[in-house]
Amino acid sequence: MNYLFRKLTKNDLDSLWELISLLKKENCDVSFTELESKDELLKYVDNPSDLTYVAVTTDDIPIVISVVKARRDLSPEKRHAAFLSAATHPDYRGRSIVVNLTNYVLEELKKVGTNVARIYVYSDNQASLNVVKKLGFVQAGIIYRHHLDVKTNTYVDDIIFHKVL
Repeated sequence: MNYLFRKLTKNDLDSLWELISLLKKENCDVSFTELESKDELLKYVDNPSDLTYVAVTTDDIPIVISVVKARRDLSPEKRHAAFLSAATHPDYRGRSIVVNLTNYVLEELKKVGTNVARIYVYSDNQASLNVVKKLGFVQAGIIYRHHLDVKTNTYVDDIIFHKVL
């Protein structure tokens, strides 16, 4: 399977919405699942505050198989930092696609003057914790008892990671 990394385009929106719909069905707790309509994805295209990148298949009709969004404040005081969110299509997990895409995004962020990236990961999300560590992020803090997992009746921490670019 061949794929490439690039910025999100309008042509990707249907495929990205399909990925988000799959994540919603899985009850994934990522920022993308908070979107209520495909129209909301338009704000991710060509937006300097929400730099969005995708891994797409090289098929005749490309399929979005992974997405990384870097949200940043463009004020002079905060434009140096970005907060990352990432997700991968269930059929393509375990292939290091999100690791490679995130490394690509980090390089692109450096080109636009971003010098620190942050990621928040829930303590019960072992797959994401593994990815973040593989990417060389450093734990910077913990928000203890961030929320209660009502299924297990246990508290979940929100672990903060950062990486200087």
